[in-house]
Amino acid sequence: MSDKTAKESLPSCLRVNALLIFVLLGIGVGLALGFGLRKIQPSEEAIMWIGLPGEVYMRLLKMTILPLIVSTIITGTASIDPGSNGRITSISFLFILIANSFGAILGIVMYFIFKPGVGVVSDVSPEETISVTTTKVETSDMFADMIRNLFPDNMITACFQKTQTMTRTTTTKSELNITTVTKSKETTSASGVNILGLIVVSTLFGIAASKLGSLVKPFLDFFSAVSHLVIMALNWIIVTTPVGVASLIASAILKVTNLEAVFNSLGMFVLALSVGIGFYLLVLVPLLYFIVTRNSPLYYIAVSLRAWMTVFSVASSAIGMPELLKVVENKLHVDKRISRYTVPLGVALTRAGSAQFITLSSLFLINLEGIVPNAATIVLVWLLTTVSSLAIPSIPSAGIVTVLIILSSLNINITNIGLLMALEWYDDRIRSTNNANSIVMGAVIADKFCKSHLPPMDSMADGEIREVDVIPEEDFQKSGSTENV
Repeated sequence: MSDKTAKESLPSCLRVNALLIFVLLGIGVGLALGFGLRKIQPSEEAIMWIGLPGEVYMRLLKMTILPLIVSTIITGTASIDPGSNGRITSISFLFILIANSFGAILGIVMYFIFKPGVGVVSDVSPEETISVTTTKVETSDMFADMIRNLFPDNMITACFQKTQTMTRTTTTKSELNITTVTKSKETTSASGVNILGLIVVSTLFGIAASKLGSLVKPFLDFFSAVSHLVIMALNWIIVTTPVGVASLIASAILKVTNLEAVFNSLGMFVLALSVGIGFYLLVLVPLLYFIVTRNSPLYYIAVSLRAWMTVFSVASSAIGMPELLKVVENKLHVDKRISRYTVPLGVALTRAGSAQFITLSSLFLINLEGIVPNAATIVLVWLLTTVSSLAIPSIPSAGIVTVLIILSSLNINITNIGLLMALEWYDDRIRSTNNANSIVMGAVIADKFCKSHLPPMDSMADGEIREVDVIPEEDFQKSGSTENV
C-alpha cells in the first residue's frame, strides 16, 4: 500500500471508529478520576454529582428497553413462519444452555489453576458479616417464579413488574416463654421489566400476525414505526456514551470504602475471575466464531469491542442491547429476523459470565471455611450453577444471591459471603461483558443454522439500526487497509 493511500486511510479509520475511541477514552478518564479523587475523599454529595451523568445515561437507555424488545420481536417473528420460529428458538436455547454450562466449568478450572482461598481461613466473624439480602430466596422458588414470569397474567403490569416469591420468618414468644418460629411463603410482585414474559407474549403475537397476513397490517405497521422511532432515539443517546462511561466508572470506584485492602485480600480471586473471563471473551468465543463462519476471529473482536465497552460501563447486557443489535446486524450480518429474537432471548437467559463467577465464588468461599471441596461437591456446584443460571432472580447483586442459595443447599457456612460485595462493582461488569459476548455468538450460531430455512427478505432498510462505523470484513482482512467502502 502506497504512502498516499496510507495517509488517506488513517483519517478514514479515525472517522469510522470515532465513537469506539471516545468510549475507550471515557473508560480511561473514569478510572483516572476515580483513583485520583479517592485521595481527597470527596463527600457523598460530590460522589452523587460525579455519578449523575452516568445515571442519566442509564435511565435513557433503560427507557428504550421495553419498546425495543416488544417491537423488534413482534415484527421479527411476524415475518417468518412458525416452523422457522421453532427452529430458531430450539437452537438458541440449546446454545444458551451449553454456554452457561461451559462458563460454570471454566470457573471450576480457574479455581484449580489459581486456588483462591486455599490455605486461608477468614477471620471475619458473624457480627462483621456484610448483609447481602433481607429476603430468603430458595432454589425451588427461583424456578417457580421463572415459570410464572414466562406466562404473565397481565400484559400491562409485565412492563414494570415481575413475580417474585419471598419467604417470611416470624418469631413469637408465648406467655410460657416458649419461642415459636414459623415460615410462610408469599408470591408478590417486584419492580422491574418482566423480559421473559414480554418475549413470550410478543412471540405469540408475532406468530399469530404471520398467520393472519394482511388482516393485521395496521398492527404490524404500528410496531414497525415504534421500532424506527426507538432506534432513531438510540442513535442520539449512544453519542453520549463516553460521558456516561466516565461518570459511572468514576463514581463506582469512589463508593468503595477501602479499595486497596480489598484488592490485597481478594487479589487471587479477582485474578482468577479476570483471567477466566478474559480467556472466554478473547479466545474461546472468537475461536468458535472462526470455526462456525471461517472468518477472522480478530475481526469479531474488533467489531464487538464497542458493545463490550458499553456493557462494561453499565454492568448490564439488557441496557447494552441496542449496541449488541448493531454488532450482530450491521457488522456480523446476522439476519434481523433472527437477531431481533435471539438477542432479547439471550439478554434474558444467557449467563455464561455469571455462571463462571458463581462456581468460582462458591468454591472460594468453601475454602475460606477451611473445607476442601471434594469431587462430589464440585460436580454438585456445577450442576446447581448451570440450572440456576436460567433462573437467576432479578434483584440487586443477583449473582451473589445465587451463590448464597447454592452454599445454603450444600449446608456451607455463609458468614464470609459479604466479602464478595466489596468488589461487586468490578466483578459485575466483567461478568456482564462476558454474558454480552455469548449473546452475540448465540445470534451468529442461530443465523448460521437457521438463515437458509428462512424465505427471502425484502430490503433491510426497515427498522435498520444505522451504523456509521462499520468495518467491512474484507477490508479488515486486507493488510494495512482500513478504508471504509
